Amino acid sequence: MKKKLGIAILLILIIVYGVSISGKKGSTENAIITAEKSEKFKTTEIETAIARVKKEFKGFTNCEMTKLYYNEEKSNVEINHYLTENRENKSVKNADKKDFIVLYSDFEVGEENDQNSGFIPGSNHKAWMWLLKKDKFWKKWEVVTSRV
Repeated sequence: MKKKLGIAILLILIIVYGVSISGKKGSTENAIITAEKSEKFKTTEIETAIARVKKEFKGFTNCEMTKLYYNEEKSNVEINHYLTENRENKSVKNADKKDFIVLYSDFEVGEENDQNSGFIPGSNHKAWMWLLKKDKFWKKWEVVTSRV
């Protein structure tokens, strides 16, 4: 009985510790979302890509997204650049440009010094790029890379 109680207490402590070090999750609730008309994607495809980025952003500790947008012209330029730079990569070699989309976001980092964030407290980031690739089998968007 004491052993089970000890294990239960240990598990509770581990969970509490995990929550405490995880910090404040990235917030997207107040982000302004814009997506211009696309010749390349259906509205639902862009919306699912946006949802994927918002989900990924939750890992940006102590950050708040202020804007998330799709610009087809800029997206196409970034995709061409990515495919050119990575043409030797097997997963990119035979890739179709239609399987890629680039979204951009602006976000702010909270003032608190959160060591889990990786960003300078109080900083702002504009046009953070999110490159996504559609999985051929499931047709779901996956984030390939994100950066300025």
